[in-house]
Amino acid sequence: MLTQRTVKLIILFCGSLITGLIFGNLIVIIMSLLPLCLLAVALVVNPPGQFNLDTHQSIKRAWVGDNIEIKYEITSKHGIGYFTVFQDIAPHFSLVEGNNFRIFWKSWKTQTFVLSYKICCTKRGLYKIQPLKWEASHPLNLKKANHGTLGEEYDLTVSPRIFNVKRIRGIPGIAASPFPVLDIARLGVATTDFREIRNYVYGDPVKNINWKATARNSSPQSWPLVNEYEVEGKKAVWLFLDASGILEVGTDIENAFEYCLEAANSILYFFLDRGYRVGMYVFNNNDQLYYPDTGKKQFIKISRQLIGLKAERKYDEFPVAVEKCRSYILGYNPLCVIVTGLDNRHGDSIIKGTRKLKVLRGRQRRKLPVIIINVAGYNVVPTRNNYETNIPVIMNLNTRPRITQLRRLGASVLDWNPRKVSFGTALLSLMKVK
Repeated sequence: MLTQRTVKLIILFCGSLITGLIFGNLIVIIMSLLPLCLLAVALVVNPPGQFNLDTHQSIKRAWVGDNIEIKYEITSKHGIGYFTVFQDIAPHFSLVEGNNFRIFWKSWKTQTFVLSYKICCTKRGLYKIQPLKWEASHPLNLKKANHGTLGEEYDLTVSPRIFNVKRIRGIPGIAASPFPVLDIARLGVATTDFREIRNYVYGDPVKNINWKATARNSSPQSWPLVNEYEVEGKKAVWLFLDASGILEVGTDIENAFEYCLEAANSILYFFLDRGYRVGMYVFNNNDQLYYPDTGKKQFIKISRQLIGLKAERKYDEFPVAVEKCRSYILGYNPLCVIVTGLDNRHGDSIIKGTRKLKVLRGRQRRKLPVIIINVAGYNVVPTRNNYETNIPVIMNLNTRPRITQLRRLGASVLDWNPRKVSFGTALLSLMKVK
């Protein structure tokens, strides 16, 4: 279709021609031919068209902090003029190299244009990579520009980061820490390795009854004695993740809640990669419970849920969360890992819940090992002036009594500052080598 500039040229041509004819001025009549020539160019020349798109790579999964290169090759066979190409970027992505908006000049011959840029995935989530938007303009702007899209949109999944586990594998010596490296599972397939003789419990198979030991028992009213054998696998791990809205301290991209998700994802990968049975309960977020399981499927299942997890304003006491997981804790006698923040008004609830965890004991009457990952919000809050730089120090002093009280209860507390060290390095502080 013709543009306003073309309509003005038509009016100019008609006006000049009529004026020259009325006054009999040959020069005006000849000058009126200039707009006519431009109109002829508008009718003959077409803007760029017939595009072919070649996508070099379509990355559909990345980690937080990764730089992704997006590259397209667009080939145009016909037309001449300006060719503009643009692609929308999600709000949580930052442009680190190149440009997602380019303007090219298309000549008569077939040309190939390259759009290449790099973006940084700054926040976990599910994103849509939009198709390319293009606009082809006439070289003299005498026709309306054509526009459209190239390619198809696709999903990009950005997962929380996982710390480097190779550094922990390389430590020589014996680690004296609450990590259940060589602990045996409470539940699983029984082996032939004898553990102990105990009283019969409802549900024990009859073949495990030790009739000789039962006959030697002098009390006629006692239960039969059974043989208990070791089971396959390693000890279970139970993860408590705090999803309270109070943890969203900081910016929309960098806050304590995002670092809690990073720590939880790293813990899941660390233990599931080593064959442990891991379960998780998300409190302060509509009671999300994941039954203990092993293997890569368990990691993928929980990790996908963590990608879309949002902090809620709902608040539940942590002792209530412990009570809801009571049957699993008593059955597996697991290592309990709590990922939360102790620098808010919910810190006292963590102390009460930890005290309740220490009371829960299984058949072997052993205390539960507990690890608390404290992601302090004051470490990620941006400071605007010199006076606010002392706020983290003051809030740290306010949190110390809670950490001391938790350690007196027998829990291991990891006070993690994500701006100073990575989670993998911070986790090494709990590994004491003999």
